[in-house]
Amino acid sequence: MEFLGRKWVVPVLVFLLFYDKATFTKIKKHLKVTSRALSKKLKVLEALGLVEKIIIGNPRKSAYTLSEKGKEISQMLLSFATNIPA
Repeated sequence: MEFLGRKWVVPVLVFLLFYDKATFTKIKKHLKVTSRALSKKLKVLEALGLVEKIIIGNPRKSAYTLSEKGKEISQMLLSFATNIPA
């Protein structure tokens, strides 16, 4: 849970919740994050079992998607965000 408080973690998880599969470039452009920061976060999210890297066609083309565990956590984060009283 401590890791979820770090910069870019929640936006990446919620982005992948809405876009089932997304390439590194697509995530980077939509979130306006640096390549270095995104790369680090994706590697840690993969290590935690929240994100999976999948190969599409050519081995050089890859995309990221949420694992089942990642989907559960992302949905929980989204529900927290939508239930905050104004």
